[in-house]
Amino acid sequence: MENKTKTKKTTTMNLTTGEPLRVILLFALPLFLSNIFQQLYNLTDISIIGHALGDDALSAIGSVSIICGFFNSFLFGMGSGLSVVISKYFGAGDEKKLKRAIANTLFIAAIWGAVITLTGIISLKPLMKMLHTPESIFDMAYSYASIILSMLIFSFSYNVLSGMLRAIGNSKAPLYFLIISVTINISLDLLFVNILKMGLSGAAKATIISQAICVTICFLYILKYVPELHITRKDMKISHSMILELFSSGVAFSLMYCVVNFGTLILQGAINSFGEVTIAAHTTARKISELCMMVLSTLANSMATFSGQNHGAGRYDRIKKGLKQILLFSFGIATLLIIMIYSLGNLMVRGISGSSTPELINTAMFYLRVDLPFYYVLAVILITRTTLQGMGAKFVPIAASIMELGIKAFTAGYLAKKMGYTGIALCEPISWLVCAIYILIVFAYTIKKYTQTRQTSTLN
Repeated sequence: MENKTKTKKTTTMNLTTGEPLRVILLFALPLFLSNIFQQLYNLTDISIIGHALGDDALSAIGSVSIICGFFNSFLFGMGSGLSVVISKYFGAGDEKKLKRAIANTLFIAAIWGAVITLTGIISLKPLMKMLHTPESIFDMAYSYASIILSMLIFSFSYNVLSGMLRAIGNSKAPLYFLIISVTINISLDLLFVNILKMGLSGAAKATIISQAICVTICFLYILKYVPELHITRKDMKISHSMILELFSSGVAFSLMYCVVNFGTLILQGAINSFGEVTIAAHTTARKISELCMMVLSTLANSMATFSGQNHGAGRYDRIKKGLKQILLFSFGIATLLIIMIYSLGNLMVRGISGSSTPELINTAMFYLRVDLPFYYVLAVILITRTTLQGMGAKFVPIAASIMELGIKAFTAGYLAKKMGYTGIALCEPISWLVCAIYILIVFAYTIKKYTQTRQTSTLN
């Protein structure tokens, strides 16, 4: 009994007690470090490819990265949605439903992963043509993307397993697995690209191998150290009500991410029409922007688990207090990010792209200078949206994503033609402003409704 108690203390974290800001930040720190390592890998990967293979290889990745991201968003979204349901039952202390949710999660994940992977492989070439991928880099880009898409199962499996760990409050273990994965990935990048001269396909293979190792280690860890996630044969019964709850939550997340990425996919077509230098510049700027967004998205992902557990426990007062504290904290982070990019952005663009082309550097910096000041608005969207998702809101994030899709379609069809790359740079700030207003209004209504329902049930 003593060993079991000790295991629970080291592998789970209850977010329904303690000062909200403190427990959220403690939970978020490993997530933040995980994202740091992931983004550092992404930047290192781009840097290795840019220095070893040149601007054409960088443009090739940029032209198909949104396609890979689009299909990966279906998988990442499903994993996130499934983990929210698990966190709810963990917060409620309902062990029977927790185990049933885990078993049904594995069933859904197996089918969903196979369908999305197959769809991605079949539609890759048509999508590349639709996005006007330049002929000079088409074959190179196709070779890279086809390898990544054919092995999405590894990244998806890791997302599902690590999502389960985070749902029960364990954000440390996924950090350790990611460190191992990133170290292997960078080492294989240097071996395959620099030494063995395998080109972009070598970089893709390095990614796949490291992901396969990562998910294997994660599975073995859960098997040995996390009894909360162990299931027995009696748990492995297909429950129609549980399947519906899990699948609807997963689909809601998937639709949110894929609608956003579909808008970006449309936008990429407009970007590709500006030529290879602009593609490379935008790719570099987006990598830097994603590095900056990582801090805000980490806080947002932490709020999903925090609100999920507290939703299960009926602690809506804690959800409201935690949201206010994290938003104020995120505004301070946004201020530091803006100062950093305006001061050191040029050096970052040069270092990541490996290019000294003035047009590339100036274009990338223009995008960043327009984008960063709106991070205060982005923080409101990301953190409030995931808080709603943790509380079981399914339609709201999708509606906000549809708004963003409409604005991106308008940008690609009108602003980009009238204003050139300036229209591209203005797209996200405009969409963020519109979505932030909508999400804040809905959150105020939702938290009031849940609080009143809780008070009524308590009185009864």
